[in-house]
Amino acid sequence: MENIKITSINIIRQKEVAEEPLWKSLSPINDVVQGYVSFSNEEGKINQSVGKAVNSEEINSIILESNNIKSLIKFKNLNKSYYITYNYPVYLDENFISNLIIQKDYTNKFYEMIKTIIIILLGQVLVVITLILTIASIIKKSIMPLNKLNESMKNFKLGKYTEDIEVSNEDEISDLAKTYNLMKNQLINQDKSLREFFNNATHELKTPVTSISLYSQILRDNDIKEMDEEFINRASSRIVLECEKMKTLVENILETSRGSININKVKTKFSLKELIMQIEEDFEVRINKRNLKIINEIQELEYLGVLEDFELVFANLLDNSIKYSCSKEIEVKLFKEDGTINLTIKNKINKIPEEIKNRLLEPFIKHNNINDISKEISSSGLGLYLCSEIAKENNWKLSYNIVEEFITFELEL
Repeated sequence: MENIKITSINIIRQKEVAEEPLWKSLSPINDVVQGYVSFSNEEGKINQSVGKAVNSEEINSIILESNNIKSLIKFKNLNKSYYITYNYPVYLDENFISNLIIQKDYTNKFYEMIKTIIIILLGQVLVVITLILTIASIIKKSIMPLNKLNESMKNFKLGKYTEDIEVSNEDEISDLAKTYNLMKNQLINQDKSLREFFNNATHELKTPVTSISLYSQILRDNDIKEMDEEFINRASSRIVLECEKMKTLVENILETSRGSININKVKTKFSLKELIMQIEEDFEVRINKRNLKIINEIQELEYLGVLEDFELVFANLLDNSIKYSCSKEIEVKLFKEDGTINLTIKNKINKIPEEIKNRLLEPFIKHNNINDISKEISSSGLGLYLCSEIAKENNWKLSYNIVEEFITFELEL
């Protein structure tokens, strides 16, 4: 409206300068306004007009209200028609010339504007709905793994094994699901290993008990004086041997079970050489009985760790060498290399079957190729497994290698 006013004033001034009558300004102004244009004198009487008025009463009212002083603009609605009435008192050189009255119907533009606003609002509503649906879809997709995780945990709690949770995203939920899958599989494997362990332990315990029971019944139900002396010796030797087997097995099972419980172990600084020499001294009777000789190459080294665990591992490794050595020498070495303390025990052995050659650190793996009962080796098959588990618990590395007829166990601290 401001542009129309400025244009109209310029047209009036041009006509005044050209000394043309005021009414000649109506047509040029109407070309700009495209509505109703008129002039009124000081008394408010309309002298000339161009175009059709929308509401004459509103024109008279605004002229009266203006009082040849005020510039007024009014927007009105009449019978669903929307129009603007504008009055502007025109002064040139401080002399009142006329009131410029403009009235224009804006009904079509008004409805077009309303239509545009409605379209914009509908577009905004559509955008909001789309945004809400998108966010809902993202949230649903995000929490779906959580729901699966929750359901899997409930089933796992009830002892029902479930499949791994598959998550394609790379976020915190994905990390949580991967950690849960790892934990679940570890627990399942531990449970499976525990079942297999105790199934094997049960079987291993039944074997010596059955032998002891069988020979004991024979000795009980028959007159010993009438029995063959060789059989009595064989039976008594078998009973003693099976008792030793059962004793060793029970001790190792208890040690293995103890190791699976998180007991707070105290680390102390101790001399490895002194402890090794002390353990070898404890085995002296057995070593001499088998006419064995321990060849030591032991450095004076101190170590900060669990003394009882190292003692148990070395004692089991030495016990294994004494049992299975088929030569008269056992080599024990302790040295430090590249910042790592190494303990090795080497001895000559009989041929080990291929099916167990690479499984010596697994539970209940044992081999006995001696036919003479008096020389048969008493073994639970748990000693090396126990060493392996204790090594893992202390972050040590226990390994072995077999070259020709010699086996070497190596413990890295």
